[in-house]
Amino acid sequence: MKAIKSLMKIMMVLAVSSLIFSCSDGEDGAIGPQGEQGAQGEQGAQGEQGEQGEQGEQGEQGDPGTANVIYSDWVNTELSNSIIATSSSFSIDAPELDSDLLNFGTVLVYGRRVDGTLGNIVYQLPITFGASRQQSYYYRATQGEIRITVSANEAGASVGDGSFLEQYRYVVIPGGTPSSGSLNPDDIGLGKSKLDYEKMTYEEIATLFNIK
Repeated sequence: MKAIKSLMKIMMVLAVSSLIFSCSDGEDGAIGPQGEQGAQGEQGAQGEQGEQGEQGEQGEQGDPGTANVIYSDWVNTELSNSIIATSSSFSIDAPELDSDLLNFGTVLVYGRRVDGTLGNIVYQLPITFGASRQQSYYYRATQGEIRITVSANEAGASVGDGSFLEQYRYVVIPGGTPSSGSLNPDDIGLGKSKLDYEKMTYEEIATLFNIK
């Protein structure tokens, strides 16, 4: 009897064990539907805006268009010291001169005497000498060229010494180049109005545009 009871217990244990193993080896169930999305939370407070920095001081005004100004070296004259004709001319190459510079810029031409005693004396053309010299020097600017002419003041007279002005130089100031700069207009007798380059001396032009 005892043997029968023991056998029944063993069989029950085996049955329970078989049931447990069969449940663990079964397939997983299907995934359930997704739940509803929760309500959106309240927006946080906006951060404070930082203070704007102070504006820097304005820089100093630069020099007046020095880089745009064109000037030649001093060129030796080709005029003779014994001209029999009433006038004589020669040309200086000016490759920078184009129609824009001629129409909108300012062309200045200077002649100078090289005097060992008095030093270099610069004259702006056109210029007329009277008294015993009776000569006039002037120029004509065209594209790529400046033509220098000397003529006798008296009709029919010969020029004589055309080499009185021994060297020449031209300065070309493009249109739109600022006229105010390191020079005070009051210091050169032009008031506070726009500078008139043709009324300035060579020294003033050289200083204003840093011409060496």
